Amino acid sequence: MKTRLSRRDALLLPLAAGLSAATAAETSKRAGARPLNMAKGFNLPDQAPARAGRIAREETLRQLYGLGMTHVRLPAVAEYVLAPFSGPATISSALDDLDRAIERLLGIGYSVSIDLHPGSDFNASHQRDPQSTHRALLEGWPVLAKRIGKWPQERIFAELLNEPATTDDLWRPFVEQLATAVRAILSKTYILVGPAPDHRIEALASWRPFADDRIVYVCHFYDPMMFTHQGATWDKSAPWGRGWGVPFPSAAGDPTLLALSRAAEKEGDSGLAGELRNMAVHAWDAGAISAQFAQLGRWSAQHSAPVIVNEFGVVKWKAKRADRLAWLAATRAAVEAQGFGWAHWDYDTSFGLLDDSGAIDQGVILALLGGKTRSVAPSVSATSPMTTGSDSGTK
Repeated sequence: MKTRLSRRDALLLPLAAGLSAATAAETSKRAGARPLNMAKGFNLPDQAPARAGRIAREETLRQLYGLGMTHVRLPAVAEYVLAPFSGPATISSALDDLDRAIERLLGIGYSVSIDLHPGSDFNASHQRDPQSTHRALLEGWPVLAKRIGKWPQERIFAELLNEPATTDDLWRPFVEQLATAVRAILSKTYILVGPAPDHRIEALASWRPFADDRIVYVCHFYDPMMFTHQGATWDKSAPWGRGWGVPFPSAAGDPTLLALSRAAEKEGDSGLAGELRNMAVHAWDAGAISAQFAQLGRWSAQHSAPVIVNEFGVVKWKAKRADRLAWLAATRAAVEAQGFGWAHWDYDTSFGLLDDSGAIDQGVILALLGGKTRSVAPSVSATSPMTTGSDSGTK
């Protein structure tokens, strides 16, 4: 999820903060690292608009910051902040909720990415009528940008749209136009963009970077879906939701996968059986994941184009716990090896950082932070919007 970057910027602070000085210097040269604190983060949905019973506990957010999390990706639901989908009162209320969430997170010490996150209504519109949906984005983002512009530009970032429900041949030229419109309001804020429809690694690696030196390029990673999404309940048509016992790591021709495939075939579930066979074609282990990110690392280095992996995770219901933790650790290590930032999906739902009791899952934290944690979260006194140093577009 970039354009060309000045060497001065690249040397200030790598995205992969916390690496050794030698590794950080090499990462900066190789992957075009940005002077941003987007190194280690998580997604925090349901805050904008605020959903009853879903506001994150202050103590838990402070504990996560103290452990070493530095960045929160804060989804703002598109249908609640764009005029074609909601009226002025609803939009105002959602933006007020967004302000409260930003203030709270900045006050703890996090940097924050505002992610315009569409729901099913927006996505249906985007598929049915991309031109009118693009007009809605061009009209709605300036309103959102003015809210973002109240806050310190070095700690808040603008992500233009999560997983656009369109084709990249339509999205790529439009999002450059959208980024230009947002840049007219947010002159210094880093803007985050990724390819349609799913922000996949290979799609991003085929992109031509923008002519803007404050773009961060977004990708998401959930491969192999048969492992990471086994037991997912939200898409009844997806075969992986019917899966269970899918292992990680797995070998090419893995006997467990092939046995599960045969069992699914006997049950008459040819879709599930086929997905399991497809996964068994290749080995899925830490090396396979590393190779995928190395491909994107070469693109990033070639273009001095910083990248953040703004979603990755494993549904925790059916995957074996040890396998889930192994996948998280392997993915985090592969991402950091390329100097990319990351944000785990998500905070406390089906992929969450928290266990079923609402406590921080120490195994997940260890997999994500590699045992390198801070002991104390520093207090931050400046929690209100700032004019000096902010990016409101006025001087």
